[in-house]
Amino acid sequence: MRRVLLLLTLITPLFAACGDDADSEARGPDVTVADLNVLHGLFCPRETENCRLADRIDLLFQWIAGSGCPDVVTLQEGTVPVAELVAARAGSACPFPYEVVLGPHPRGIDDEIVLTRYPVSQVEQRSLHPSFRHVLHVRVDHPVGPVDVFATHLASGGDGALVPCSGTGIPCPPECIAANAGTVRDCQAVQVADFVIARHDVTMPAVITGDFNDTPGSFVYQQFVGRGWTDVYLAAGNPECDPTTGVGCTSGRNDIALDQFESPVSNEIERIDYIFLVPPAPGSSCTGSIDSQGDADGDGIATRIFADDPNPFAPSCGPLPDPICWPSDHEGVQLDLNCGG
Repeated sequence: MRRVLLLLTLITPLFAACGDDADSEARGPDVTVADLNVLHGLFCPRETENCRLADRIDLLFQWIAGSGCPDVVTLQEGTVPVAELVAARAGSACPFPYEVVLGPHPRGIDDEIVLTRYPVSQVEQRSLHPSFRHVLHVRVDHPVGPVDVFATHLASGGDGALVPCSGTGIPCPPECIAANAGTVRDCQAVQVADFVIARHDVTMPAVITGDFNDTPGSFVYQQFVGRGWTDVYLAAGNPECDPTTGVGCTSGRNDIALDQFESPVSNEIERIDYIFLVPPAPGSSCTGSIDSQGDADGDGIATRIFADDPNPFAPSCGPLPDPICWPSDHEGVQLDLNCGG
């Protein structure tokens, strides 16, 4: 059913008008966001060209268009090749061009990338303990008001996520000690949440997106929902991850095995990618109502897992010369936030 709906989206007037301001006003003042860790593929076998990176980025932009051309798209694992491929496609995938935003000091490896159809008024990047990971803040001048977007990618086991916070050779930051953060990744979650609180000074809602590398109920997860911020995927009525089927899961696919990107089998087993919503403050022009996974407002965009079908834009997918099946080892999240009454 998801495949059929997406193919219909591509050929209906909704897609043709997804960049039309008059159409946007007719369907209500929504804020739409999609997030995905795109997988840079640096550790894939050399002969696979970063696990068919160019094909995967092409498929990513098909998903962006097929999901209604969200206002904002946030990506993790940006490298120089990823950024170049994204920039080459950002101007033509939708009826409007996306602006491609990186942090002030991109390193060309594992950068956050934000695509936005609306102007940007602020960009700031903060380094996370001990120094490799960071969080990117972009303030988007959305028609409903200034929307703060925070995108991050917390540590994995490969870069010391479970090392004690004080065991990196760099002192554990005071805010992490105060929060009883036991590991490097726990500390990073504390720092991201603190950064959101410090920078989000407008009444409009804010969104925090990314690959958090930890599951619901963890210390990391509680740093966000424990502050009253919303896990939008669950709030929309979606089911929790079922590792036996992959439904509701966002990670688990082998990130160096090309055959898994060329197979229609999900292979996802855990949910570690999120969009958290900081609710609007009193006086906001946005009510902050989360649309359901079934697209209750009928605008063609829903709050659900993003890129969770094997290439719905082709009759079949698989090894070359067929199109690739998945854009990443992850499946992301998308949000339709209704700001009308």
